[in-house]
Amino acid sequence: MGTFKSFTESKGLTAKQIAITSRRIETLDAENRDLLHKRSIKRATKEHEGKKYDELGLKKPNALGRGVTAIQVNAALGDKPVAKKVRSKILRAVNTILTKKGQPAADMKALFEGVAARVGKKKEEAKK
Repeated sequence: MGTFKSFTESKGLTAKQIAITSRRIETLDAENRDLLHKRSIKRATKEHEGKKYDELGLKKPNALGRGVTAIQVNAALGDKPVAKKVRSKILRAVNTILTKKGQPAADMKALFEGVAARVGKKKEEAKK
């Protein structure tokens, strides 16, 4: 049994609960959509070419737009490699649930110790 599975069992968390919480906290609201739109305009226009986002007052959106699915959570529970972004979304959802329960937040090492992250294709392989 992996560390993530034992952690979720000890805290009483289910894959469905984690997926629902992730979907709720990762959904883009109007403010985050507006920030993404302004950042894309900044990249498209030549007048803002050398400037950084901070100089223009464009902070990074706090939501990523799409939560994890129950399938991805079950894969993590089964100690299968999942992408780093999926791991971070799972961590955010777990910490949200734990803080609502009044428990201390977990860290990435405590959840996914000993399980390698899934790696995508290399550029040379993707071109073939």
